[in-house]
Amino acid sequence: MLRDRGTTMTTTPRRRLAIRMAAVSIVAALGLGYAIPASADQLDDRKQELSSQIDTASSSMGESSQALQDAVARLETSQGQLSAAEATLARTRDEVAGAKAEDARLAASLVDAEAELATAEAAVAAGERAIAGQRAMIGGIAREQYQRQHNLMGVALLVGQGSSAGLQTRIQLSTTMMDTNQAQLDRLNEMQTTLETARAAKVEAQQKVAAQKDAAAQVLASLKELEAAEAQQQASVSAAVAANKSAQQAAQEQVDADKKAYEQLSTEREKVNADIVARDEAAAKAAEAKAEADRKAREAAAAQAAAEAAKAASAAKPAAPAVTSSNVSAGTKTSSSAAKVTNRQSWAGLIMPVAGAPITSVYGMRVHPITKIYKLHDGTDFGAACGTPIRAVANGRVSQRYYNAGYGNRLFIDHGTLGGKRTTTAYNHLSRYNVSVGQTVKQGQVIGYVGTTGYSTGCHLHFMVWRNGQMVNPQTVL
Repeated sequence: MLRDRGTTMTTTPRRRLAIRMAAVSIVAALGLGYAIPASADQLDDRKQELSSQIDTASSSMGESSQALQDAVARLETSQGQLSAAEATLARTRDEVAGAKAEDARLAASLVDAEAELATAEAAVAAGERAIAGQRAMIGGIAREQYQRQHNLMGVALLVGQGSSAGLQTRIQLSTTMMDTNQAQLDRLNEMQTTLETARAAKVEAQQKVAAQKDAAAQVLASLKELEAAEAQQQASVSAAVAANKSAQQAAQEQVDADKKAYEQLSTEREKVNADIVARDEAAAKAAEAKAEADRKAREAAAAQAAAEAAKAASAAKPAAPAVTSSNVSAGTKTSSSAAKVTNRQSWAGLIMPVAGAPITSVYGMRVHPITKIYKLHDGTDFGAACGTPIRAVANGRVSQRYYNAGYGNRLFIDHGTLGGKRTTTAYNHLSRYNVSVGQTVKQGQVIGYVGTTGYSTGCHLHFMVWRNGQMVNPQTVL
């Protein structure tokens, strides 16, 4: 009998990334009801040792797979960060391009502004020179008129020599000179106004140039900051992705090594299972031979008893019809037929392990929901809420129960011979047990409760069946 691996329930969280099925299927000759040779005991011991080693390898694979899952999660996170950073960098680069375009625009505008300033400065200088010349001219005229003016100037115009026409000419000339002086003064005022306008334009141009220089400096500083941030973000996220890829590779290498060890143990386990099947077959043949010998002995005894009875009867009265061996054989065949009918009726009496539960996944090849690997789904899944009672499908004895990383909490029942074949059933992912190893159970008895332990995507029962050590589709026997 394989050992009970403890009563403590172990529940693991669901894993998105897991391993190929790392469970040991101890299916044949569990608690056999007949005697076996000592070598078979050694075979059981070896099988138990292998089971322990396989579970250890499976646990190691689970840990490595968890490490791989964590590494992949970190990688996905860093890749997400990289994508976000790349989007940020794209925006930053757009801003850099915009800043460069603005810098170029400001540079061109600055050239124009400086040209305007130069023009304004030239206009101011020209205006100042023109005003200086105008003032000099007006000053000369004023000095000349001042020198000519005296108290008898008006009398001279009147009494001067000449005709009256000459007098009129002299008066007109004097008026013209006065008008000319006023025009020069008006021209001076206009030039002064133009100069003030030019000076104001010069100040405005100077301010514009200064503002554009400041804006260009700010754009340049922002551009340098953006370029530095871009380089820093790219370098840091790229380094994180490289580190996480390295961690993923290391974890994957560990998983590959663990899988190799597990496959080696599984190969040896299969060999031991084959040896146990051969042992079962040999034991079955021995049992058949013994049954045949017993039958022949019974027939011989019956024949002898019949002969003795006939002999005794012949001495007392006329001989009666003898009981022939064919009649005895017929009776034996009738009993055998009745036994076969009884076996068929017993086999047809299996019940569903979870009453009213729908089948959510059938036996056969499929893509595993966690590992995403195309592999054999080695049982039938019944969907039911966690805590739903699980019942024994037939009478039997609890041969084993333990926790496995893939199957979670497992329970095996040896039903002995059903329908002419030794039958074992297994109930997986249990939340808790209700029976112990070695305990005899009746059909319909609650043996445990639905759970989601091990590699499971939700509450359900994973039900498995073996016939003569061979795994079969449960739906063919339920």
